[in-house]
Amino acid sequence: MSRFNFKQFFMVIGMGIVGMTSFTLPAIEVIPIIKQIKMDTPRDNYITIKSSFPASEGKEQYEFVSLDLFHVTNPGEAKENFEKELSKPSPTLLFSPTKVVIPYGASKKIRIMALKPVEKEQIYRLRVRPTYPEDAIDPGKVRFAIGYDVLVRYLPNGSLTQELKVSCSGGNYQLEAMGNSRVEMRKVMADGNKVEDTNVYPNQMRKIKAKRELTFEVENKPYRYVACALKE
Repeated sequence: MSRFNFKQFFMVIGMGIVGMTSFTLPAIEVIPIIKQIKMDTPRDNYITIKSSFPASEGKEQYEFVSLDLFHVTNPGEAKENFEKELSKPSPTLLFSPTKVVIPYGASKKIRIMALKPVEKEQIYRLRVRPTYPEDAIDPGKVRFAIGYDVLVRYLPNGSLTQELKVSCSGGNYQLEAMGNSRVEMRKVMADGNKVEDTNVYPNQMRKIKAKRELTFEVENKPYRYVACALKE
């Protein structure tokens, strides 16, 4: 069973009169919800927003969608910190368009444009949110919709490198990604207890509380540390 991830999906509610509520789910789909981009692959740097409702003969209906882009300054943390990318004097990424009208049964591409190269992976979230014209909301009704937070991995050109530095301090294992892309740690165990899988990003330190032993896998290769020393 797949887990519901609030970092990928969020809800948008327009309030009406309690007791006379009805719910409408605009069926938009965003493909993909995790997108990798590079500066040297501009043709591939896009997502697709699709209306799942079929077109009706003789009746034109639309989905109205707005978008915004945020730089995640602490990727991998449970509570992410965001910086609005388009508000910066010199943004690294742009996207177009910021608003789109999609006929039922149709789809639209949203282009993501890299303005600056990066030496190490950076993380962004492209927020895709259904919106409604004022005359489209019936009095006494609640609009209930699902939006998306697309995870955008902006990767450096060329080959990607993964290197994990492990150190210890104050009863914690400290993890640093020394390469130019994130390290995906899976099947993590701390002192014999299961710990949530984690990603370690460049320029970000992650800590896992463990007094003695830490085990995990990276790309299906197992690693075991005891008293901060790697065991073969």
